Amino acid sequence: MKTTPALLAIAAMAGASLAVPAPVLAQSKGLGSLFSCEGSGKKQEGGALIGAAAGAFLGSKVAKNEKTLGALVGAAAGAAAGSYIGCRMQSTDTALAQQATKKALETGQPQTWSNSRTGASGRIDVVSSSYGPPVDSRNLRFAQGVQSLPSYDALGGQYAAKGAANMRSTPSTSGKVVGKLAAGQAFDALGSAPNGGWILVGQSGYAVGYVAPGLVRPLQTVAASCRVINASISTSGQRPATERYSACQDNRGEWQLTQA
Repeated sequence: MKTTPALLAIAAMAGASLAVPAPVLAQSKGLGSLFSCEGSGKKQEGGALIGAAAGAFLGSKVAKNEKTLGALVGAAAGAAAGSYIGCRMQSTDTALAQQATKKALETGQPQTWSNSRTGASGRIDVVSSSYGPPVDSRNLRFAQGVQSLPSYDALGGQYAAKGAANMRSTPSTSGKVVGKLAAGQAFDALGSAPNGGWILVGQSGYAVGYVAPGLVRPLQTVAASCRVINASISTSGQRPATERYSACQDNRGEWQLTQA
C-alpha cells in the first residue's frame, strides 16, 4: 500500500498518544497534584496501551478499504481514551489520599485511608521532620570544651529534661560530661546533630553541651516546615507500591512536594 502524507501524519499522532507520560513530580508540586494520574504515569500508560490495542482492532474493522490507515486511526483514538480511563481509575481515591497526606504533614503522625468502592487503600508515614534550614555552627557561641559540628538540624523552641541528665562535650556517650540538667529544667534547643541526633543545649547565649534526645522533651509544639514521607498505595488487582516524597511549606503555608 502506498504511504500518503495523511497516513504519516496520523502515524505521528498515534506515536504521540502512546508516549509514556513523564513524571511531573521531579519538580515541586502542590499537594493537589499528588496521586494524580500524571504522578507516576504507570496507570496512565497502562490505560493508553490497553486502549490502543482495542482501538487498533476496531479501527481495522471499520476501515475496510484502508486497513492499515484504519488501524492507526483506531490506535490513536484508543490511546487517548485509554489515558483518560487510566486517570479515572484512580480519581475516586485521590481525594482520600490527599486528605490523609495533608493530615500527616500537619501533625507528623501516620495516617491511613481506604475506599470501599474501589478496594484501594493507603498509608502515609512520616520518615523525618525538620523545622527550618540547617543551623550553621559559625553563628553559635560554644562554651569551652564543647565540640562544634559544621551544621545542625533546626529544632526551635525550648526543651526540658525528663529527669536528671548529663550534658556531654560531644554528641556521644563517650563524650566527657561537662554539666548536668535537673529534672524539669528548661533550655534552648539550638539544634540537633544531623539525622535526629543529640540535642545541642543552649544557656545564656552559649552552647553548653549535648544531651541525648530520649532524655528531654519539647515544651511547646513547633510546626515542622519540611517533612519526608512514604506514601504506600494498594489497589485492587495490583501489587502495593510505595513512593517517597520530600515536602516543604512555601511562604503561603502550602505544602510543596518533590518525589525523592
